[in-house]
Amino acid sequence: MREAVVLVGPVPPYRSGIADQTVRLARALSRVGADPSVVTFRRLYPGFLYPGASDRGPGELPRDLPVEALLDGWRPLSFRAAARSIASRGPALVVVPWWTAFFGPHVELLLAGLSRHAPSAARLVLCHNVVDHEASRLKRLVASRALGRASHLAAQNSRDAEALRSAFPALPVALVPHPSEPRSRLLPRGEARHLLGLSEGAAGEERGPLFLFSGLLRPYKGWDLLLEAFAAVRREVPAARLVLAGEPWGDARRLREGGLPDGVRGELRYLAEEERDLWLDACDAVVCPYRDATGSGIAADALAHGRPLIGTRVAGLLEVVEEGVSGLLVPPGDPGALAAAMVRFAKEGLGEALERGAAARRALFSPEAHARAVLAAGGLAA
Repeated sequence: MREAVVLVGPVPPYRSGIADQTVRLARALSRVGADPSVVTFRRLYPGFLYPGASDRGPGELPRDLPVEALLDGWRPLSFRAAARSIASRGPALVVVPWWTAFFGPHVELLLAGLSRHAPSAARLVLCHNVVDHEASRLKRLVASRALGRASHLAAQNSRDAEALRSAFPALPVALVPHPSEPRSRLLPRGEARHLLGLSEGAAGEERGPLFLFSGLLRPYKGWDLLLEAFAAVRREVPAARLVLAGEPWGDARRLREGGLPDGVRGELRYLAEEERDLWLDACDAVVCPYRDATGSGIAADALAHGRPLIGTRVAGLLEVVEEGVSGLLVPPGDPGALAAAMVRFAKEGLGEALERGAAARRALFSPEAHARAVLAAGGLAA
């Protein structure tokens, strides 16, 4: 296809699942013939609004894509200027991610400018979250104003898609689940553990499962519920191990002071993609104890590595995990049920069968299928 496609959003070296997904989508669009250009940020968040150490890691913008840094999160008017630049390219489709009300004024200015300067272009807003995880009435109002400027909307789960259809009945709304990005080379579990310096214990000793929590330690992700659950797991499966891998926010920062429970290893910092991949290859199962979620890059990555997922029945996981086939799901906010699922995984030896299910299921969420779904959501055919 020859229509011009422009993606707007953060890309690495910015640190976020949104940035990772934007650059992966750009590359997948190139593989299906869409050849997009990317408009990204010069600056993302003001420092006082970002709870982590930094929103940007080492490295440069991707060199394999046409990327131009026009956006400034500190200056909403930069989005209006970017709209004029994008319009000059004659795009057929502009894809804009939505994940936080902080960028409401910015996105509203961008979409209004595109409507004025490129009226024939489809303006697709890809909603990672319809409203913030810590939503308020004001944030919902800001989201409504910004999303109402779109010509097309897409959500990553059925619940959010229905909410968008109810709120914007005049706009086409598509369901576009989070993609699972395959890796060119998956390491054998033993090799990954060796590289990470994980001891397997002496010969003849019981070897328990290695569970992995990966991602920012934020309240909605339920890391505290997981620690409560894992204490019960250790009583039933003393050899079980848990790794918390990710940067702690808010109350989770106290974990850096030490005193993690027995069997828990903390990698309490932002992990580069290469190290995250090693932990995914090394673990027996990924645990997502979310209180709520709209989409999960970690769940998609678990599939990409052929790893089962033990998580909660929330919107962001129901589209990804097939109960009893690629993982186990329990009610959210219930550490007892989560512990029971982890104990069942260990005692019933479910790892091998669930790994086969995860490896088979990832084909449904390929990056190319995701790219074609995004194009279709914006009214284009790949």
